[in-house]
Amino acid sequence: MYIKRLVLLVTLLFCGLLHGQENIRTVEKFIDAFNRHDVNAMLAMTTPDIHWMSISAQQLSIETSTQAQLRDAMTSYFESVPSARSRLRSIDSSGAFVYTLEEATWLSRDEQKSQCSIAVYEFNEQKIRHVWYFPAHSCGK
Repeated sequence: MYIKRLVLLVTLLFCGLLHGQENIRTVEKFIDAFNRHDVNAMLAMTTPDIHWMSISAQQLSIETSTQAQLRDAMTSYFESVPSARSRLRSIDSSGAFVYTLEEATWLSRDEQKSQCSIAVYEFNEQKIRHVWYFPAHSCGK
């Protein structure tokens, strides 16, 4: 009986680690699609009811609640900031969540700009369901 429980525990831990690694890979692919400005590829990694939220001080703003809203927001963003790119400075997972430190870069009047933000992605059935973006800050070195 003890060995069966141990095998079950190890199996559950291993499955959790595998899902965490799969979720991390999905976020990496999501950022890659962002960098290519491939909105359709980004949407393919999300649930139909994707909620994209921004957190600032004591305010939570829901930016999108559907894939259609995310499509419109990303299309508009890429049109207004064609040099927009992002890179993952760090990434890890815990359960259904992946948390990152992302560095955004863009050109403004021929000058390279950057800022960092912490983001948390929540997964449902291997798709991104919720994203929370925290206030942007200087990346430091």
